[in-house]
Amino acid sequence: MMSLLILATILSLFTFFLIRRGKDSTAGETLGNYLNALIGGRTEEAYHYLSAQDCARESLADYKMRCSLGSGLIANMIARNITFTIETTDTDHDRATAIATITAPDFTGIMGDVLQDVGSDRLPAGNLDSYIFVCQKISHFLDKYQRESIPMRTDTALFRLILERSGWKICLEDL
Repeated sequence: MMSLLILATILSLFTFFLIRRGKDSTAGETLGNYLNALIGGRTEEAYHYLSAQDCARESLADYKMRCSLGSGLIANMIARNITFTIETTDTDHDRATAIATITAPDFTGIMGDVLQDVGSDRLPAGNLDSYIFVCQKISHFLDKYQRESIPMRTDTALFRLILERSGWKICLEDL
């Protein structure tokens, strides 16, 4: 009985400090947390960084469906290559604007490379032949990008934030 009371007290303190930490975060820290959650495939965590207005516009289930990274195998391989820097954060009372520089694989270039290569051979009709073909193509590109490195692209993105009772929140749409 005493151990349950101690465990409950520890969990309550942990929860209090976790919630309090989010409340004390700056707009830039909030954006960094949001981007880390989104890139890491933690859509439920990312959703909790959204403004009340965005949460009212889109349910957690819809957000998860829209932003889910799928099974995670490929996402985990790609996520290791994605970096971001919060370049500026301008705060004006309860509103903030932040600019982040995000570097990720150049998916447009990679997909163009893949489609050009696959298009020349055409996918075989038989199941076994298709399986062998796809495995060979995937292996070819994994080997190629390990040798030559993954082509990267850097973009900047503008984010708007609003200060709510629970702390800074990301605004996906203009207020």
